Amino acid sequence: MTLNSCSRTFFGVVCCTLIFMSGCRGYRSEKPPIHMNPNMDTQPKYIAQQLSLTPPSGTIPWGKGNTTQGPRQDFVKSDSFYHGKVKGSWITTIPADVTIDFVKRGQERFNIYCAVCHDRAGSGKGMVVQRGFIPPPPLYDQRIVAYTNGELFDIISHGIRNMPGYKHQLSESDRWAVVSYIRALQKSQRATLKDVPSHMRNKVAQ
Repeated sequence: MTLNSCSRTFFGVVCCTLIFMSGCRGYRSEKPPIHMNPNMDTQPKYIAQQLSLTPPSGTIPWGKGNTTQGPRQDFVKSDSFYHGKVKGSWITTIPADVTIDFVKRGQERFNIYCAVCHDRAGSGKGMVVQRGFIPPPPLYDQRIVAYTNGELFDIISHGIRNMPGYKHQLSESDRWAVVSYIRALQKSQRATLKDVPSHMRNKVAQ
């Protein structure tokens, strides 16, 4: 490469550099940015947390009120089997066929999910309590015995005070089975000799 060609190349590089530098003013351009879709600026506005459209007749909302939040099963399932209530009042009977197998199913679920705090006898001295957790009241305490079956079902479902709810771990049927087993526990802890069948009282007395 000759000296003249090198000089021309160097001169060209310097000119290009000066041209590019002259276009850089060191601050933002006053021209508006390129807007690819201006239609988005004029779309209808909706208030946050409200439905944008009126739901068609007969549809089931996902949440409560005008929001789209909340568990769907609270709206799809509406009878006493799912909520323990009839027209806002707690039900007193278990809406299921309470058989020996049903109660044993409740015992199995109780021993898995409840006994860690309540212990298997319902005294409230489970392993978690022995490690410092606030003890729950005995399940055979008169205050607990006075709960309706619907209230017990609701407590198992949604929890109360320090107790969490178990509606995600236990189906509705299993929750009613646990209610039936709690009633059996209460009877076993509060029973007297009069509650024992007459033909078996002699064995108990011994």
